[in-house]
Amino acid sequence: MMKRTILLCGALALTTMSCADWTIGSGRASGMGRAGLALPGDYIYSGRLNPAMYGLAPSAARFQFPRFSFRTQSISLSDLSDYFGDIDQGGLDANQLSTIARALGDEKFEFGAGGGLGFLANGFALDFNGDALVAGLPNADLRNWVSSGAQGNVPVNSRLDAYGLGGYQIGIGYGRRLNTPGNMDLSVGIRVKFVRSYYTHRFADANSIQNNTAGALAPEMNGNDILDESGVGLDLGFVSSASKDQGFFFGATIENLVEPRTTFNATDPLLQNSIIRPYQRTFNTGFGYVAPGSVVFAADFVDMFNGAGSQEFRAGAELMAGSIALRGGYESRSGFTLGVGLGGFNLAFGGNSSGLLSYALRF
Repeated sequence: MMKRTILLCGALALTTMSCADWTIGSGRASGMGRAGLALPGDYIYSGRLNPAMYGLAPSAARFQFPRFSFRTQSISLSDLSDYFGDIDQGGLDANQLSTIARALGDEKFEFGAGGGLGFLANGFALDFNGDALVAGLPNADLRNWVSSGAQGNVPVNSRLDAYGLGGYQIGIGYGRRLNTPGNMDLSVGIRVKFVRSYYTHRFADANSIQNNTAGALAPEMNGNDILDESGVGLDLGFVSSASKDQGFFFGATIENLVEPRTTFNATDPLLQNSIIRPYQRTFNTGFGYVAPGSVVFAADFVDMFNGAGSQEFRAGAELMAGSIALRGGYESRSGFTLGVGLGGFNLAFGGNSSGLLSYALRF
């Protein structure tokens, strides 16, 4: 009876939160506020947070459950099918921008999706991840007009800027546990990633919204629907622990120690020049605790020196209820998360699964 009740609660949570942010597959950190750079288990996923985890994993070959994530903010699923375009336009249909401005221009909106899979054996890992995000930024004049009913003439300075950012990466990682003096051993890992990123920017001004005509490409696009860049990056990670799977774990990473040179010159909604950098160097630290039995806890401090402007505290816990893992967590930038796991398959709700991209698009 208890298991059925827990499963029912999980199903209800999925129903109520499906228009917010949810992740199918992936690792348990997604349901724990995305904390886990010093937490063993789910080694393929946790190795992306900290490649030193590859050195703690059992040597047997394993595949990751494919990940699928989906995020919406201030936009419904029906809006996606009604208003937005295909991948050739970066998810932005120029002919619909004026309609989008009238329907959704009262506040910022976002939608994102992603997927991933991976393989791990003997400390070596291979993974693939792809994510994309579309964000709409209406200015104050447009927000006020739409909020008041979108009637009459469109205010002359009204404008909706719509951005698309996405890409994929192929990661190759290796980790090894070293025997060091004292009670604690050290694991070290690296992950090389081959990255390709895509960017687009369109806008609808007062004239196009008033006359319901197509939106225009922003100046930095130079007539191209999509801009793309490729680069190579490297992550470095460390984990110190007395055991491979129990007790306290202390970790540190330098994400993008070698930064992929996938940057885009952009204009923000105020028409000021800006730079979009999806991959920036961050220094991160965290600790985890795995109790013998049923309790797991993790806390991370991301971008400690705020060099990438993405500083964040993350914390989460897991409690085993029979064979079902119940999870909760908190991201200081995105709020609370919930998650469940059964037999290595995980569901997570809340937070910001598109964080890397949505933080890059902040102006």
